Amino acid sequence: MTAEPDLYDILEVATHARPAVIDAAFAVLREHAARAEDDGAVRMLVELNRAHAVLADPDRRAAYDLDRVR
Repeated sequence: MTAEPDLYDILEVATHARPAVIDAAFAVLREHAARAEDDGAVRMLVELNRAHAVLADPDRRAAYDLDRVR
């Protein structure tokens, strides 16, 4: 069984990153992935969007953080 990738690692931010940092990291990484011309770009965009959706929402982020420590 493969472990899910860490959402903080996907966005390359610290676990204590503020929302503005998460948004900025997402924007930069999304731009890089969108410009990529390889097959992994679409997969990376999906992962970035998923990570941002969770970490940018305070309730979803709190639930994710709680699951990480269990």
